[in-house]
Amino acid sequence: MNSLRSNSRRAFTLVELLVVIAIIGTLVALLLPAVQSARETARKMQCQSNLHNLAIAMHNYHDALNTFPNGSFYEGVKASPMFPTGDVICGGGPVYQNCEQWGWGALILPYVEQPNLHAQLTVNEYSLHHLLAGANIYLPDPGDVLQTKLALFLCPSDANPTGELTHNRNFTAGLGYQAGSLSFSHPSMSNYVCNRGPGFRAFNPNNRAATIDTFGVFMETQGKAMKDITDGTSNTFLIGERDGAFCDSGTWVGVTNPAGTGTVSPFFVAGSVHVRLNTPDPPIAWNSGNAGCYMGFSSLHPGGANFAFADGSVRFIINNIEFKADTGPLHDYDVHLPKDTRYSNVYSVYSRLGRRNDGFPVGDF
Repeated sequence: MNSLRSNSRRAFTLVELLVVIAIIGTLVALLLPAVQSARETARKMQCQSNLHNLAIAMHNYHDALNTFPNGSFYEGVKASPMFPTGDVICGGGPVYQNCEQWGWGALILPYVEQPNLHAQLTVNEYSLHHLLAGANIYLPDPGDVLQTKLALFLCPSDANPTGELTHNRNFTAGLGYQAGSLSFSHPSMSNYVCNRGPGFRAFNPNNRAATIDTFGVFMETQGKAMKDITDGTSNTFLIGERDGAFCDSGTWVGVTNPAGTGTVSPFFVAGSVHVRLNTPDPPIAWNSGNAGCYMGFSSLHPGGANFAFADGSVRFIINNIEFKADTGPLHDYDVHLPKDTRYSNVYSVYSRLGRRNDGFPVGDF
């Protein structure tokens, strides 16, 4: 009899079971934010590691060639004995609309342990539009290769599930793409874009004085060297983030329209500090319309975004870093020369970090 009573006391009642389930549920609810925070911290650290490795690759490229790579290229094949009419794919002249060109990400592939991909794409032999048009007989349809997803260029916090560009970031309007009659449209994405500086205008071959230098570390017309970063490498952005959920990210491949504006432009691979960090709709009258963060820097990390600096360090820049929006001609500071005193009170901390040679103290950030 005592044995039966002892056995009957070992079971849980329904009320006790419900109490235990409620306690477990409460503990899970309390722990979930901490778990999510820990996961985001890990993703953020991985993102910072990616940026650091890209910065090191940039330094190695610089050591080999005494310059950083171009953000992207602009000019095509000029008339020569080999090409008497110039570039037949892109209209015959040296400067082209919708004529695809390689970006900095493709140029540094050998320095990020991707020499085979660099060789397969024949980056040093053919312009991007020539490759797309089928100039490489060993890679007549480069679509699959150009969609290669490279983990180093992807932030784990980004929300793009495919790893491919979306919306207007595609190659379908490019002349090389059309000449090759290709079926793919979106190249592989990159959450990291190079610093083009405060300049936001597209390069204009008819007005080179105004647009040949965008005052960042990267631009379309020429590569810059360490010696050109006169504000100090620890005070100048090298590479920053752009998310794919709201701001269409970028690509490591290149650009579809080197002379374009807005989303179809050098901003495929570059970012400008002319637009506030992490805002989709800045109070800025862009020359191509209100393009917002499609041209800037952004991330899905709470509170800011990661940037690699020209000295190779990586820092998290908060959203409320000092920023002054464009309110008139004086704010077109992307065209002024260093230490122009008219701009000493116009520059913000954010814009000074984006320009390599403004000549003003950066301030706290």
